[in-house]
Amino acid sequence: MYVKLALGNAKKSIKDYLIYFITITLCVSLFYAFMSLSSSSYELITEKSYKFEVLKAILKYSTYVITGVLIILVGYVNKYMMKRRQREFATYILLGSEQKSVALMFFIETLIVGIMAIICGICIGTLFSQVVTAIVLVTAKQEVVFNFRLYMDTVAITFIFFISMFCIIGVYNIRVLRKLKLINMMNMEKKTEFQFKRSGKFYAIVFGLSVILYSVGGYCTYKLINNKGYSALDYKNGLIFQVISLVSFIVATYLLFYSIAYIMIFIKERCINFKYENTNLFLIGGIVSKIKTAPILMGTICITFLGAAISFMLTLVMSQWSIGYLDYRVPFDIDVRNEYSYRLDENTSLEDIKDIPKINYDEVIKYLNDNNYGVEEYCQVEKYFLDKDDFYIRDVDNVPIVAVKLSDFNKLRSMLGYKEISLKDNEFTTQWQKIIKEDDIKKSVKKNSVINVDGEKLNISNTGYYTESFGEGIYNIQSDHIIVLPDKLCENLSLASTNLLVNTNKEVDFEKIIEFKGKYIYDWFKNNNENLTKKYKNKDISEYLIDTRVKSFETNNILNATLAMRILGIYLGTVLLMISLTVLALQQLSDSIEHSSRFNVLKKLGVKEDDINKIILKQISIYFVIPIFIALIGFVIFISNYYILNSEIINSYIGDKAFVINIVIAMILMIFIYVCYYAGTYYTFKRNIKSKEY
Repeated sequence: MYVKLALGNAKKSIKDYLIYFITITLCVSLFYAFMSLSSSSYELITEKSYKFEVLKAILKYSTYVITGVLIILVGYVNKYMMKRRQREFATYILLGSEQKSVALMFFIETLIVGIMAIICGICIGTLFSQVVTAIVLVTAKQEVVFNFRLYMDTVAITFIFFISMFCIIGVYNIRVLRKLKLINMMNMEKKTEFQFKRSGKFYAIVFGLSVILYSVGGYCTYKLINNKGYSALDYKNGLIFQVISLVSFIVATYLLFYSIAYIMIFIKERCINFKYENTNLFLIGGIVSKIKTAPILMGTICITFLGAAISFMLTLVMSQWSIGYLDYRVPFDIDVRNEYSYRLDENTSLEDIKDIPKINYDEVIKYLNDNNYGVEEYCQVEKYFLDKDDFYIRDVDNVPIVAVKLSDFNKLRSMLGYKEISLKDNEFTTQWQKIIKEDDIKKSVKKNSVINVDGEKLNISNTGYYTESFGEGIYNIQSDHIIVLPDKLCENLSLASTNLLVNTNKEVDFEKIIEFKGKYIYDWFKNNNENLTKKYKNKDISEYLIDTRVKSFETNNILNATLAMRILGIYLGTVLLMISLTVLALQQLSDSIEHSSRFNVLKKLGVKEDDINKIILKQISIYFVIPIFIALIGFVIFISNYYILNSEIINSYIGDKAFVINIVIAMILMIFIYVCYYAGTYYTFKRNIKSKEY
């Protein structure tokens, strides 16, 4: 009997709790889509130079954690369903059913609805998985190919994970229902979460504090806007301002919702004409009633929406940042770099300038050719100190600038597709890191337009600086530029280090890359510099003096990190957004059930159905807009602060257009989900009202 009753209630529940069913379905579909990437039968990219095991592991376990947050949502919705049905449960008990049997029936009912949502979610998740696959392939610059199929191991994991979640919450609900008293079950709908318990002055003070904290956040943003040209110290202060701004906004939001109902009542009592215009009295009363009974919940919804917006935007921007940085970090296919000091630390640096090795990379080139790396062109670049005493400088704030030969510089430009340059015998030019502001470059070039090299006076050339990407290894440790000199002037300068830059034309197996950069280079360097190794045997620094960057290896790592950020950011943002919107929707639907008599009164007073629908639309709109509008203000402030602090990096690695595009993508995703929930809530609200007799 109870099973039949549970099945009947489950069928009815799908109609009554449409928002809950849609939410669980979407969560399951997202879970399945992301987990399918880690399936044993899923082939992501078949190129030998890519390795995505790390990405699969990150997605697998992070998805568990993020989806675990849904326990809060499922628990809240179950609590709402239980509260909504308690009068019905009390009726069953009065008719002779045992309380534990009624509790078990409710558990079976929610489990059936959950299983139906899982099945629908897996079907939709098959489509979502293709979207996730497209994101991966586009990011990796691969051809997008769709392959619709079910991954049985992922299906099994999805069922086990969500049914376990339902069972945990269901067991808790059974315990709660078994302990409830019959009288409390009959009167549960009359309980509220919060009522005014203090004087009006107290709420006025709380409201004043919220205004002060919002002002603090605004002041921090104002300080950031008016502080240009950040140094390292200024950047730290800027981060502090951003944190203060965000924290003050969050606290102010809770204080605002704690007091806003009283403020609305205060304003309503003084605006008599507005108060009694049309159905405003009814509308304002309903809104104030809902806000004042759940201020903490409203504040939490607002902050959750803010978190979703930040998650969407920040992860998309950070992933774009990583890809942009990759092009700067390793423009050449292979970059073997030799340094005389590691981070200017005495324990990882050569002690004497005479110890700097004179390196010849011919053996390395032979190894690459013998192992089918497909060497297309290469350049061995020697860097020089302008003064040999520069070797002994270990001051981070006074890093010596090194010089390179014009011929080497032109060879690198040719390898990257740039035009070669020319210098007169008494001229020099500079090459700067991409991230440095152009105004700062111009100031430095103007200040140092004349230099002395080996007793000769050199003037800056007509084109005094270049900013194309040459990678990080071309510069001295923690310096921001190099000097380009005519070849003849470098003959008498002291050698600082020697780099090897190589371009290849073949796809190389990932394991071979690991072998080359992780073992071969270090062994080759030690074997060819035995005297150096013996001298520094007490502190083996050879691994600090030579380093290798392989573009495909770096690309693989960056893609793993980028895809993890992008995919998990979208997932986390969607989950947080669904949580906040589901709670908002269920609050309104609860009102449509518990206070349907209020709309019945309006009907009896002669209010037309169209006007009642307008009241419903206004009530839902205002209730949805208030927390989301406040969250959007916080989101705009956060974006502004973030852009101000990182404007140079954004311009260098992302670009203003890409930054705006990522924000627009985030907003489109949020608006789409928002509209779905808004429309679903409005439809279900009207349905609940019409299902009652007026």
